[in-house]
Amino acid sequence: MRKSIYYSLILSAMISVAAAEETRQVDKHEHGVGELNIAIEGSSINLEFMIPGADIVGFEYKAKSDEDISLVNTALTKFDDFSNIFTIPNAANCNLVEAEIAINQGDDHDDEHDHEEHEEHEEHDEHDEHDEHDEHDEHEHEEHGEETHNEFVAHYSFTCGNVKEIDRINFTYFTTFPNSGELEIQFVSEMGSTSFEVEGDEPFINLKGKI
Repeated sequence: MRKSIYYSLILSAMISVAAAEETRQVDKHEHGVGELNIAIEGSSINLEFMIPGADIVGFEYKAKSDEDISLVNTALTKFDDFSNIFTIPNAANCNLVEAEIAINQGDDHDDEHDHEEHEEHEEHDEHDEHDEHDEHDEHEHEEHGEETHNEFVAHYSFTCGNVKEIDRINFTYFTTFPNSGELEIQFVSEMGSTSFEVEGDEPFINLKGKI
């Protein structure tokens, strides 16, 4: 029951900002901009971050070199400790009950599909020049992160002894990952929904009267 209420709250928040979401869909992986959904229901608070890889590790292509893999693993380790990302007032007496951290490295199925199509074209001599051009373009897109938009996703769930004491959330995220310039936040509670845009010079949201 609690889970269904939580998802209903998230759904209502997403519907209320659907129009705004459509207008900025093209900027979903804009460097320096991450997204955060926050939902409070009863004594629970859930936070879900979706952040372009460039904001975290400086690139959005799939990590393959040892150096890039090391950067990704270091970043994931930082996400493991939520205090590197945000802090909640101690007076709320919140305890972490679940955390899920991952990086979406693109759709391997689509890559495989493109590769198979490319091989089929190579069977026809008259398309060889065209194939070479496509291969060059594909390589260029991958280098510039245009084909793959990798994203760090982190979800944290808490139960709180006094959830109404969450009058402010501070984001240490901006210090931990200095490439990140902004968080676009959708917040929902039983009192309604609202949105915030937070930057590193004022890394917090004020929730007084919203819970």
